[in-house]
Formats: sequence, C-alpha cells, structure tokens
Amino acid sequence: MKKKICWMLAVFMLCAWMAGCTIEVEEQDAGTEESGYHLFYLTASEDGLVKENYAPEEETGEFMLSDLMQRLGKKEDIKGGLSLLSAEVSINSYERRDDLLIIDFNRAYNNMSSAREVLVRAGVARTFLQIPGIRTVRFTVAGNDLLNTKNEKVGDMDRDTFLELSGEDPDAYRYGTFTLYFTDRSGEKLVEETRNVYYKSSLSRERVVLEQLAKGPMVKGNYPTIPGNSAVVDITVADRVCYVTMNRSFGESMDVSPEISLYSVVNSLLAVSDADKVKLSVGNQSGGTLGGSVQLYAFYQENPDLVAPAQEEGAE
Repeated sequence: MKKKICWMLAVFMLCAWMAGCTIEVEEQDAGTEESGYHLFYLTASEDGLVKENYAPEEETGEFMLSDLMQRLGKKEDIKGGLSLLSAEVSINSYERRDDLLIIDFNRAYNNMSSAREVLVRAGVARTFLQIPGIRTVRFTVAGNDLLNTKNEKVGDMDRDTFLELSGEDPDAYRYGTFTLYFTDRSGEKLVEETRNVYYKSSLSRERVVLEQLAKGPMVKGNYPTIPGNSAVVDITVADRVCYVTMNRSFGESMDVSPEISLYSVVNSLLAVSDADKVKLSVGNQSGGTLGGSVQLYAFYQENPDLVAPAQEEGAE
C-alpha cells in the first residue's frame, strides 16, 4: 500500500513538475505581453516607429530607468527596426526629479531632420514614461531646453503628448461624430459625409477616421477614396503635425485621382485632429509617390478647394 502511495505521489509530482514547466513558459510569454512594456525603434525607412516587447528583470523605477538608459545607449538595431539614436547622438546625462525625468542630449541631436526628430522624441519619451513613478519627460540639448520647429520650448511631455494608434483596448466605448471626405461620381471633388460612430474609448479619433474611410461611404451618391483593405501601421501627432504610415494596400490603384485619395485622408484627419498638417507614408517607403504623381514625403494642409458645395452631398 505504501509503495502504491509513493508511486502515485511520484507520478503526481512528475506531472506537477511538467505542468509547472509549461505554465512557467506561458507565464513568461504572457508576462511579456501583459506587462505593457516595450522598446521602441525607428522603422527601417525611418518614417515610423516599431516596438518590441520588453520584460524587465525588476519592475522598479530605479532598475528600469538604469536598464532602459543602457539599452538606449547601446544603439542596437533589431530586424525591421533601427536604434532611435544615431551614431552621432548620445545622452550626456539624465536626472530624475520626483515624477519628472530630464534627459540631456549632445548637440548632434539638433542635426536630425524635423521628421526624424519627432519620431525619436516620441520613441524615447514613450520608453521612459513606462517607468513606474515617472509621469513627465523633458528633453534638453547641451543643457538648453529642446525647441520645436517653431523655436518654441517643447517642455514637459506626458502620456497624452503623443498619440499612438495601437495597443490593447479596454472595454470602454463612446460615441463620436466625424466629418469624412469621400468623392462624388466624377471622382474629381470631395464630398462631406457626417457619421456617428460607436468606438472603443482607447482609440484616438485619428484612427477611427481612417478606419471609417476604409469602410467606404454610407450616403448614396458618394464613392470610396481609399482601398477597403487599407490599414494604419503607425500614427504620431506632435508639433501639430500628424505623421501617418499606412500599409501597402493603401497605395493600390483606385478609380479616383491620387490627389483625391490624399486629400480625402488629409481633410478628414485635420477635421478631428489638433494637427495643422499631415505627412503620409505608405509601407516602408520614406519617399516616392502615390499613384505616380503625389509626393509622399511632404507635409500637407487642408485643401478646401477640392470640396464640393454642401448641396451636392448625396446627389443621385
């Protein structure tokens, strides 16, 4: 009887050990996902951000700050992504003041193009705003406050400074009213279409706009302006510029001009965003054109001249 009990106990312990290994691996995988921590990189084309899961050995502010600073300073690349800091840019020092983190860069930081600098700023700020206890991040360059393209102080950045249209979505929803721009039968003019949308509250209005444009018009007489399988790769809003990267499907040919497709997106985004301009990229292109005629690597403002008079909306 004792031998039988011992044998059963041994089997039980073996099963428990095997199950424990399996659970441990799943917890490691799930922990990486559920921790919500990420390392940020530039896309290979330097026109967007990509992120990789980050599982710190200790989830303390002191450890994560030191660890993330070291990782950023190593300037390592990943498959499909480049280090945020180029070889010339380095961190002089950093200082934590309660919930504020001040990072001082060398003068080479100011040599970056404005488009890259915004992405680097977003990636670095997002990196350190993940740290427990840090609510704001401030950049300085050689001891002086970082200035934006308008020569204004960037100041303290928090989680609301940059809008990222990705990540986990909680179960909260809300209603929103959006003005979308589709095209008329001729394909030469934009027409307004007002739409009420019930969407997850964690999603920014910019992402909702692009998703709704991809779904196409709901008003008879209006026609689509972008392919239905268009999807957002990345969006960053900073310095009143909305940087948008769409998937390759966005560049597929449509029965409308590239200009109409472009300003359908630009006008719709600027109707809901705090931005004044839109910079659009497709896939991993850092330049190129849309439809062979519209330059992608440029900043576009709203174009009201392409919008048809209100009475033409829904014309049959």
